[in-house]
Amino acid sequence: MKNITIRDIVKMTGGTLICMNEQEDEGEVAERSVSDLCVDTRVIGEGDLFVALPGENTDGHRFVPKAMETAAAAVVDRKPEEIYTSQESLENAKKRGDVLILVEDTSAAHLAIGAGIRMQYERAVISVTGSVGKTTTRRMISTALGSSREVYETPKNFNSWIGVPIATSRMLDEPSEVAVLELGIDRIGEMDRLRSVVRPEIAVVTMIGTCHMEYFGSQEKIREQKLRCATQDTVLFLNADDPMLWEMKGKTGTRETWYYGFRDEADYRAENAELTGDGAHFTYCHRETRVPVELPVAGRHNVLNATVAMAICDYLGLDLTAAAKALADFVPMRQINRQMTSGTRVIDDVYNASPDSMKALLDVLSESEVTGKRWAVLGDMFELGSNELERHAEVGDFFAGKKVDCLVTVGTMAKTLGEHAANALSGLQYRAFDTNAEAVSFLKENLAPEDMVVVKASHGMHFDEIVEGLVPGSHPTEA
Repeated sequence: MKNITIRDIVKMTGGTLICMNEQEDEGEVAERSVSDLCVDTRVIGEGDLFVALPGENTDGHRFVPKAMETAAAAVVDRKPEEIYTSQESLENAKKRGDVLILVEDTSAAHLAIGAGIRMQYERAVISVTGSVGKTTTRRMISTALGSSREVYETPKNFNSWIGVPIATSRMLDEPSEVAVLELGIDRIGEMDRLRSVVRPEIAVVTMIGTCHMEYFGSQEKIREQKLRCATQDTVLFLNADDPMLWEMKGKTGTRETWYYGFRDEADYRAENAELTGDGAHFTYCHRETRVPVELPVAGRHNVLNATVAMAICDYLGLDLTAAAKALADFVPMRQINRQMTSGTRVIDDVYNASPDSMKALLDVLSESEVTGKRWAVLGDMFELGSNELERHAEVGDFFAGKKVDCLVTVGTMAKTLGEHAANALSGLQYRAFDTNAEAVSFLKENLAPEDMVVVKASHGMHFDEIVEGLVPGSHPTEA
């Protein structure tokens, strides 16, 4: 939050400045700078701005006294006497000289801060959303753009209504010529809030899946909400291979809409794709342009991700050969290749899961060159709505015709997946377990050095424990 002062925050939020030390000059206090935007006292730094957000299990206002031991100021929507509930706490606040910014609603204020700082960013902003592939697509776009431009991108996984304002609040900290921001939603109306913060000149929608169906109700509603990432002034890039998005051809209402994918009618295409277990190569095509692209990550879905990365570089008039060269060195954050001490290859994709992302991973497993057996270790997928068992069964049915030798499931719903998989694929060896520890024990006893195993489930299944059990040190902070 370079060069952002408390006065700037008061202006952005429409708040009222409160100095707990009444002897301090408000004008001088208002000119103090803030270091970073923070909503979690566990990671708060010296001089940060703490926003007391409401939560499902707690309320950020409870932590204001703790935050003010370090923070420059706190944004609150309660009066001081409601925050400092004891005389001792109140006296300490006065002694420290706590600075509060009183607003009507801290959630709205948090978004307003992110939007206010984004508006000071005078370069192009690209947003990436979709049910599957947001992070990898964002990373590929940033990698390709980075061959010709200084790029700012979403740090960590700050893609929610809480994370996006933090991401935009840091846009001015280092020089950049373009920003790539990831937008994730799981409720109706959230995309409107994110769009108001990010205001993208270019937007990408990767695909429309069934993630968070519990809250959206239908794929049509998911599509409607995802497409709200763009305004009539936005240049929109859509996945031509997704039927839900292809149906929107000529109906998006944006300034420009371009399609990318394998489909012959796509504006930006991937042709002559060859997939291996270790990567892929294809020819990027647009009008008369032909550029060969090598990828160090496997899967048809990653070819699509790389295609839109090349397409945006092409649209912006950048060096496509340099962009392709950068993609050849792409470092993934998902589907990480790991290796057991025995030599068994482990594909770590435990961050999260949906039916579409599981299918993509099964394609990677099936397409990989493996001298031993191909193993899939899959767990429950959450937030799929009332037809969650049908969605698990759908993934199981997807095993038909795939090159998979062994399936291990953990979780109640994953058993449905496993039963359908066993019926769909003749000869599949299937075992179901109730705990991660049981699965690890079985895998360590049965995996051979020449085997390959893919591991995936929703984050709440803690499948990092399985990968850590197979490859010690792979998830040290979560193990």
